[in-house]
Amino acid sequence: MLLLHAKGAELRTMEAQMRRELRQMVRRGAREGLLRGTFGNVSVRLGEELLITPTGRDYLKLQAEDFAAVDVVSGKVRAGDPSSELPLHLAVYRLLPQVQAIWHDHSPFAVAAGLVTDEVPVYTGEGHGLIGLALPVAPYLPSGSRSLADAVADVFERTGAGACLMRNHGAVAVGASLFSAYCGAIALEEASMHYLVTSGLSPAALPPEEAKAIRAAFASYRMR
Repeated sequence: MLLLHAKGAELRTMEAQMRRELRQMVRRGAREGLLRGTFGNVSVRLGEELLITPTGRDYLKLQAEDFAAVDVVSGKVRAGDPSSELPLHLAVYRLLPQVQAIWHDHSPFAVAAGLVTDEVPVYTGEGHGLIGLALPVAPYLPSGSRSLADAVADVFERTGAGACLMRNHGAVAVGASLFSAYCGAIALEEASMHYLVTSGLSPAALPPEEAKAIRAAFASYRMR
């Protein structure tokens, strides 16, 4: 009983710490323009549960206790009022156990790029490291729907990318930590901008083998 109590106390301490970290990161994202108004959502895996931003709330006013706690397997909400995009987060976590955090926003260059192409080329080292050889685009499906959730999870599993766009909607980045998912969101917005501003020109791409080597090296690159 003492061991079980200790484990419970430890989990509660970890949850409180993760809630504070999540609050810090979403406020940072709002200040930097990745998260605007109440649009987008962010989550982090915590054991068998996830913590996710609540629906319809101002990111700059969120407190640690405002984040919803949800069982990853059953989808049962233990606390809070989770984002309407909860199905997307659950689908990705269930399919990809290596993913520990998900960042979804409606950053403007990402949305624009997703309107005009099925795949965004990646031109930089950090882009290849955080995203992959290219930034895929998932088809349009209704926001918050199970069909969208399954489509996005399938894109991540099929391509191995660290981020993807959703046509007529926004962007999703995944990571082994909350900070790496946030950095992936920055990388996808920059990749989208690079693509759009060089459209009609002849941008120089990294050699394919170099791009693959950078992507492989990022597997052991700890972001903190």
